[in-house]
Amino acid sequence: MTTVTQSVISGVPCPVGSVRDDEPHLLEDFLGETTFTVVMAGYPYLVQGCGCKVDGHVRFHEKDDMTGRDIRVWHVTSAAQGFQAEHIAAF
Repeated sequence: MTTVTQSVISGVPCPVGSVRDDEPHLLEDFLGETTFTVVMAGYPYLVQGCGCKVDGHVRFHEKDDMTGRDIRVWHVTSAAQGFQAEHIAAF
């Protein structure tokens, strides 16, 4: 899979391309241990980790696949067409 070589920018919503290599249908598709792709600059970016539902969206903790450490936090929400994910600066 091609991945984005630029930095992930906080606060910029990105359309979700797939979840677990399939089209997402429900916000609940992003819960628990899973993977999804977002489209950034025209290229897919793979996000893997764990999501939980919070206040009408999914808070998703992206994990490093080698160490399991947290990399970044995403908020996944319903969009006009499909879903979008936005990296949120969470300290």
